[in-house]
Amino acid sequence: MKDIRDKKPAIKTHPKATRMALKRSGARTIKVRHLSAPPSVPRAKAKAQPKRIHARHLLPLVKEGAERPFHSATTRAMIHSLDAPGQPLQTVLNTALTQAAQNRTSGNVNEPSAAINGDVVFFTGNWYAAMSPDGGNTFKFIDPNTMAQASDPAAIKFCCDQVVNYLSSIDTFVWLLQYGPSSGDNLQRLAFAKSADVVAGKWRTFDITPAALEVPGAFLDFPDLAVGANFLYMTTNIFMSDNTAGSAVVRIPLSSIDSGQPTAEKFVSVNQGLQSFRVAQNCGPTAFFAAHKDTSTLEVFSWPEGQAAPVSQEVPVARWIGGNGYFSRLPDGRRWLDRADPRITGATLAGSELWFAWSVDSGSNHRPNPFVQIARINSQNMTLIDNVNLFDSNSAICYAGLSSNAANEVGVSYMIGGAEPPSHVVGILGDQQQSLMVAKGDRGPLPDPNTGSGDWGDFLTVRPVFPDRKLFAATGYTFQGTKDGDNLDATPDFVIFGRADAPAVLAAQAAKKKKPGGRKPAAGKGGGGKVVGGPVVAGGPITDVNKLSVVSQAVAAEIKAACGVNTPARAFMPEMDAMLPQLVTAPGVERWPVKTGTDPDRNLVGKNVIAGKDLGMGIVDATVEEMITIPRPADMASPTGNFPLYQSKRAQPLEIVIWQLDVTITALKLEADGDYHLVLQGTSGETMIGEVPTPNTTFVGDSPWLQNITDARKAVDDKLVSGLSPKDFALAPNGKMLIPRSALSSPPPVMANFQPRESFTTAPEGQEGQMAAFKTQVSPTPARITGVGFFDKVHGQMGVSQSNGIELHPVLKIEWL
Repeated sequence: MKDIRDKKPAIKTHPKATRMALKRSGARTIKVRHLSAPPSVPRAKAKAQPKRIHARHLLPLVKEGAERPFHSATTRAMIHSLDAPGQPLQTVLNTALTQAAQNRTSGNVNEPSAAINGDVVFFTGNWYAAMSPDGGNTFKFIDPNTMAQASDPAAIKFCCDQVVNYLSSIDTFVWLLQYGPSSGDNLQRLAFAKSADVVAGKWRTFDITPAALEVPGAFLDFPDLAVGANFLYMTTNIFMSDNTAGSAVVRIPLSSIDSGQPTAEKFVSVNQGLQSFRVAQNCGPTAFFAAHKDTSTLEVFSWPEGQAAPVSQEVPVARWIGGNGYFSRLPDGRRWLDRADPRITGATLAGSELWFAWSVDSGSNHRPNPFVQIARINSQNMTLIDNVNLFDSNSAICYAGLSSNAANEVGVSYMIGGAEPPSHVVGILGDQQQSLMVAKGDRGPLPDPNTGSGDWGDFLTVRPVFPDRKLFAATGYTFQGTKDGDNLDATPDFVIFGRADAPAVLAAQAAKKKKPGGRKPAAGKGGGGKVVGGPVVAGGPITDVNKLSVVSQAVAAEIKAACGVNTPARAFMPEMDAMLPQLVTAPGVERWPVKTGTDPDRNLVGKNVIAGKDLGMGIVDATVEEMITIPRPADMASPTGNFPLYQSKRAQPLEIVIWQLDVTITALKLEADGDYHLVLQGTSGETMIGEVPTPNTTFVGDSPWLQNITDARKAVDDKLVSGLSPKDFALAPNGKMLIPRSALSSPPPVMANFQPRESFTTAPEGQEGQMAAFKTQVSPTPARITGVGFFDKVHGQMGVSQSNGIELHPVLKIEWL
């Protein structure tokens, strides 16, 4: 099939946007009270307030699209622990708004949103709002019902969607509140306040109604806000009385907001099969928004500020599976994604790249669980750059919000749940995905008493931290504690995060402040999306692989799944390093502690405590073909890079597992660092590497596996090396690696001032002499190789797995078959 990603689609024109009125609601300025705790909302009893969030308005199903010849090869979301040292991402602040849960003003459909300018933070969710004057350390609460006006129709009541954003060019927070009834005409209320007025509780409000959008009788739902260079953009779904649906984009000049007399233009799509428009955050002088044309095509709109109408182009994406409700069951038997659907939940512009995110059902791209699919698009020619998947082998991922910062990094906030209760994760996307779990959930949601469904949703947000825009502020929520009735303890959290080199001034400022509303560091995530912790790995390191049995197939399958066996891996071209003339005189440097078992994590090896679950110590049977599918961690994803963070740290779970492979050894090399380098070939012809270090303390220090390495080295010497004679080897052209003379068609170069030893076999410690590195083909030799998993740098080495650089290093046992 032909790859169509680089074909520029035809541009479609659309009718001009029409002007609309923003009606001032009530008094010129509305004064709200800041409360020490949110007012109680007795959803189960009160008639004046909504019993629960309004009934779900089901979007028409997105029609099936054509199969595409491309898919995502992204590695899974490797989620790390907050308290693990040396993380590339760091949190500056992590505050739990616990009172919102305790006072019954939040629930399993929470929809938190926040914006920040300096010390002023405004936070919203269903049934509650909050303000912080100290950068998010502490919050005062607001009853959104106080935004109601005496002139509101009797049927119009606040419920429940809210979104907030910040307009930096005019120092204004914008707060959007959705009002009922659950069907028929309702309204979206916009409130504006300068930063100082947010602290003072003073807001100006204006309404967007179905009549203003020229869709009388419609219900407006699922609103969002995005900020461009000179306009504010509001989007909303439109549910018509005849059960059709559409969407609208309203753009409002920032200058008119600042003057106190907002004007607006609207672009409305009804009966066109397009719903849930999402305008890209930080979109600059051109607004970009998108909707699904079908399950393999995005309709992407461009609306420059100086033009009266948008244009659109179809962008092909990898085909996905969607619906109204996805399946994900939690350890307690509850479900949490029965409300999920494929509407776009995240959109942002980063430099010239557009990123649009939506949730898809299991089976998409052959993933076993629901996950987030992201289209990364070149905004200049509307061609697809990449299909990015945020997925996990054991859990579902959903509800991703996106934004970008001053460095054009893409920040993400999302939920993960399945193997563990729903938990909140933040991260930075790009060529090397990096994620941190910032709030671990304790349980899942109670089933809806009327429908029995397990609901969560519908969106999270992430915003740049103003004024410098280098950090991100994200929202999420989890169920904390054991209080289970009426879905209490649905606890929102406000998180500021960024790269490890994030501005030190902000980090120091946050560290000095007391955090009475803050949370203790959440339990973290290891590779594969499970919670770190649980069973303690007792005792010292394993010292003899011969005393271990092979684990059961069921345990092996669980460990392989945690490592990501059979996960499509991104191929990288190796960077060829020149072979340097070097004798075998000293150990290597790069990740040497992990290669030899002299690292702090060596006690974990072989005990199979995988993501907090004790699966019992033992050896895992696998194949070369399985090993080369295992993805590298997101923060060391490029096989050609250097990763100082992992110099003395193991990438879990792969590097704490002892693997056993039946292979054919086809080539042998003695490297300059003293390792025997074995090319291991699987039954399909795929290859990877096994390394046997020099077994003495100069090379492996106090490795607990010294005797195992000695035995493995002797096995190689006896079977493969003893029959080789150095006199049959010569210097390779342009280097000093010894190769068989038969590999040269012309006389070899003279080896000046070098006398090779009489044998290539490993000499006893202290008697090594002048040993030169060499390499040679060997007769294909079947063997069973047992060793520790290791991710090496790909630099053109013989037999390397190009996709992931996987090795057994060190090899601890060799059995000839």
